[in-house]
Amino acid sequence: MIEILIPTVVALVAWVLALQVAHAWSTGRWSATERYRLVVDAVDSVVILALVRALAAPVGVWSWAWVLAVAIVGFGLAGAALRWRSLPWHAPKPKRSLDEHGATVETAVAPKDRRRQVQAGVYGAVGVAIVALCW
Repeated sequence: MIEILIPTVVALVAWVLALQVAHAWSTGRWSATERYRLVVDAVDSVVILALVRALAAPVGVWSWAWVLAVAIVGFGLAGAALRWRSLPWHAPKPKRSLDEHGATVETAVAPKDRRRQVQAGVYGAVGVAIVALCW
């Protein structure tokens, strides 16, 4: 059973870290459109690394994989820090509706910056608490 569990955990951690790096550094479809996404990705990555370290402390070759994962998270955090000022807190998608002729009409939705800031703060605080409990 454990032989299947280790590669599965490694694959899940690699997927989350790849998404964090893609959201932080890419400029295309995978790029983050708001600061909240950067906060969520950063907290998720750090919490996952802390949980892996606490629940199944890597030994041998796996410890080097963990060190590589920490370096990847650092790379993603650097990209998030560089993009931070250029992104809004909340980038709502426009509402789509149909007009009387059946044509699609997009209307802008007011951003909820303050709400996203509070959500990001709470998300970060919960992440810090989880990391503190794991360490």
